[in-house]
Amino acid sequence: MGYPISGKPPVASDLYGWVDYIQPFSSARGRGTSEPTWTDMGNGHFAYQFTVGEELFVPEHIRHNYKKGTKAYPHVHFCSDQTMSAGDQITWRYGYVKAKGHSQGESMTVPETSFDMTYTATGNEIAGEHIILECTEAQAFDLLEPDTYLSGRFELIGTNTAGRIFAQFGDLHVETDRDGTPGKAPDFYS
Repeated sequence: MGYPISGKPPVASDLYGWVDYIQPFSSARGRGTSEPTWTDMGNGHFAYQFTVGEELFVPEHIRHNYKKGTKAYPHVHFCSDQTMSAGDQITWRYGYVKAKGHSQGESMTVPETSFDMTYTATGNEIAGEHIILECTEAQAFDLLEPDTYLSGRFELIGTNTAGRIFAQFGDLHVETDRDGTPGKAPDFYS
């Protein structure tokens, strides 16, 4: 197992905590059945502009720093290009299928599991404010083990705000307790 960037042996505080498994939507271009538009947000920077019913699929490979038996928390990074009013809502659907790797008899063609996440504006948001909407504790799920393949789908399913909705990332918050695993295949942890 290698050392962190510092070059020093890791201590527990270096290894335990939360990480993001980042999936920029820009890497998912061309991968949706009803795709959002890659467009200028109005300042020369581009992101996906979603309208209701548009979706992107983002793949995720579970890394060897995953803390066995813990949950992943899908979340979406987005903004509205106009000020929102109190009570405005933006609803995203996250769907996924997952399967362990290394020929362990798990299929990627099983039916999708999905849930909805709704952001309700307070009325204090500014135009273009970076919003992170995360699933609930009940919606979070186990990632099984390293090398699990997860196919995630982010879809905008509802909005009543006047602004255009732009999304940049669809990530997973994941707990880690190691830099890597002793084994490169199952059983990874021994």
